[in-house]
Amino acid sequence: MTQLAISKRVRLMVPSATLGMAAAARELADQGIDVAILSAGEPDFDTPQEICDIAKASIDKGKTHYVPVRGTKAMISALQHKFLRDQGVAYAADEVMCTVGAKAALMMAMMAILEEGDEVILCAPFWVSYREQVNLLGAKPVIITCKAEDNFMPTGESLRSALSSKTKAIIINSPNNPSGGVISKSQLEELALAVKDTNIWIVSDEIYEKLLFGNAVHYSPAALSDDMRERTLVISGASKGYAMTGWRVGFVAGNKNIIKAMGNLQGQETTCLPEFIQDAASFAMLEDANLRAKINSMGKAYAERKALFIRLFKQMPLVKIFEPQGAFYIWADFSAYINKEVGEKIIKDDIDLATRMLKEAHVACVPGTPFGISGYLRFSIASAPSEIEKAAVRISQWLK
Repeated sequence: MTQLAISKRVRLMVPSATLGMAAAARELADQGIDVAILSAGEPDFDTPQEICDIAKASIDKGKTHYVPVRGTKAMISALQHKFLRDQGVAYAADEVMCTVGAKAALMMAMMAILEEGDEVILCAPFWVSYREQVNLLGAKPVIITCKAEDNFMPTGESLRSALSSKTKAIIINSPNNPSGGVISKSQLEELALAVKDTNIWIVSDEIYEKLLFGNAVHYSPAALSDDMRERTLVISGASKGYAMTGWRVGFVAGNKNIIKAMGNLQGQETTCLPEFIQDAASFAMLEDANLRAKINSMGKAYAERKALFIRLFKQMPLVKIFEPQGAFYIWADFSAYINKEVGEKIIKDDIDLATRMLKEAHVACVPGTPFGISGYLRFSIASAPSEIEKAAVRISQWLK
């Protein structure tokens, strides 16, 4: 048979590091090896029962047919309610839509605004898919490295230094995956000044908006000013805050012309989110008292796991822990172990470190390099406390 070619854009694409590590951990588990899995980017909680009940009732009512691409009337109304409550921005019905997952929302947003050769500023550490999505569209990722003292968020100076005549968009992610950093209002004001009088879009990934610790406050760039509202595309979803990862529910709000373009894209790609899922997500977004209590309970559990992780891992010599203000990850600096001998072998880099940690210590985490900063490891605290305790013991013994 003649050799059939795969497109260059796909051949050059780097597989997801987070999904790859999860697959490697499952492979070991399938061999009967007990792996402490701290790599997963999803809650270990089940979706609240009342949300599931709404979906079941919807199916029983026969709501299994095609619906409008951007969302049902109930979904659009719930999205407007959600964005007004959580982002503090009032959007018209033609300025919001639901998507088949927030990842698809990000991809369609960039498809709608980017041309080949455009530049997109990424703020490292950044979620692994941003760079690959930009590359797939023939645009160029321009990476600025953020510092711990700035909560791993960009400064006005770093943004201005990265701007060029080709800059088309800046991707902001707060609360951040992988660091857990949260952008402050003053940092957003610096961002607004940097893009004032330009045609630069802000793609604001706010998927972890409900997961905050202590006195941390979530600010959306869209709420800052009329100018920022017009240039910001807010991306969120039901996955993290409502423990609905497998339901694949994404939300978008922004400029009505971009939303219309994204609707056209979705119509050609996935058509629509199933109506029974939209019914469940609409109910979730309205957040009645019982559901709000469960959301708060999950948040409290993450806070307790964060405290446990930090207490245990701070006992390890040379490991520096960045204390997160949101999301459910710990971003840990293991750079002191790079080029050092562990288990009679030299650690080459953070990828080697994470790979060996999985194979030899049986702890799954994700290396920092795919997130744009080397020397770090990302650990998930969406795992049970017993997994965190097990991981701490194994890593401590392995490093010794």
